[in-house]
Amino acid sequence: ISDVDRCIWEQACKQLKKWKLEGRADLYISVNISPKDLYFLNIYQIFTDLVKKYDISPKNIKLEITETAIAMDIKRQLELITKLREAGFVVEMDDFGSGYSSLNMLKDIQVDIIKIDMAFLRKANDEARSRKILEMIISLSKQLGMTVVTEGVEMQEQVNFLTKMGCDVFQGYYFGRPMEVEQFEQKYSISG
Repeated sequence: ISDVDRCIWEQACKQLKKWKLEGRADLYISVNISPKDLYFLNIYQIFTDLVKKYDISPKNIKLEITETAIAMDIKRQLELITKLREAGFVVEMDDFGSGYSSLNMLKDIQVDIIKIDMAFLRKANDEARSRKILEMIISLSKQLGMTVVTEGVEMQEQVNFLTKMGCDVFQGYYFGRPMEVEQFEQKYSISG
C-alpha cells in the first residue's frame, strides 16, 4: 500500500504544479495517508521533499489521516501532525466519528479540518438524536477553530440541514462522482 500511496502523492503534486503554472495556485488536492504509511514511511520527509521538488505550497496538498490511524499511537501521531502543520501542511482528520475515541482525540490532536464520517447521514433508529449529535460535533469543531467537511452528501435535503448546522464543506455524489482530471478541469473551467 505504501508504494501505491507514494505514487498517488507524486501524481497529486505533479498535478498541483501543472495547475500552478496555469495560474491556478488556489486549487488543492487531498491525499490519504494510510495507517501503515505512518509506521513504515517518513511522512514528514516525503511530503516536504515533494513540495520542494514540484515547487508547490504545502497548503495545496491536504493530508488526510484517519481517526483510527491517529488513535493507534496518539503521542507519535501528535508529534508528526504538529511538525506537518508547522511546515505549512493542512492536516485533515478523516472519518471522524467512526472510531471510539473521537472526543478524547479532539482535546489532544490539533488538526485543521474534521471530515465527518458519512455514517452520520445514514438512516438511524432515532433520526432526531443522530442529527443532534451531528449538530454538536459541528458546533464543537467550529468552536475549536476547525473547518468541518461532511462526507457522503447525496441529497439537497442533506445540504440544507448541514448548512443550517454550520458545516463548511460538503463532499459526496450530490456534487459529483469520481472523475478523470481532464473531466474535472472541463467541468469547472480549470484550464484553458
